[in-house]
Amino acid sequence: MKTIVRINIDSTMNDLELNIENKSIVNTLNKNSNNRGVNNIRHLYSWVNNNDTIRCYGWYDGDEEHINKHELIPNGSSKFLDEDSSTILLYGDIFLLAFDEKNRIKDFDISSYAYYYSIINEGIDDCLSDDSEDSELDSEEEDPDYNEEDEEDDEEDDEDEDDDFEIIDSDENELNIDENNY
Repeated sequence: MKTIVRINIDSTMNDLELNIENKSIVNTLNKNSNNRGVNNIRHLYSWVNNNDTIRCYGWYDGDEEHINKHELIPNGSSKFLDEDSSTILLYGDIFLLAFDEKNRIKDFDISSYAYYYSIINEGIDDCLSDDSEDSELDSEEEDPDYNEEDEEDDEEDDEDEDDDFEIIDSDENELNIDENNY
């Protein structure tokens, strides 16, 4: 018996204790799915975690009522899907299995997935949060020192300056050739 993770369509998770072998993965996962997409379940993505490989099985096509709301770990590798694993819309239940360096299924539970998820996503939330300095710049408050008449005068001065230029042709401003041996 091996522990694997099932992610339900409402993003809740279950640890499943299954008698699962490499040759019967698809059949075993089909039997243990509550919600399915269209066609057969497939190996969708993989992530390498130290010596282990985490594989995601599920459906990439299905009906709207079976959309899985869980956002997977980013940057999963896939043999046939081009979309990033964290942005793709998946259907039905999602299954996560871990494999050792000899490609044998090993125990992988929700806490292991949560730990790996937090390591991969570390710092992403910080980048997405509002920064007080940024929000100050984005506000649309009126500048108390702004004077509309001064702006119009500046625009007239800019038009006059467009005609006031001089082209200077001088060899003094040219760069020398670097003749150093490095």
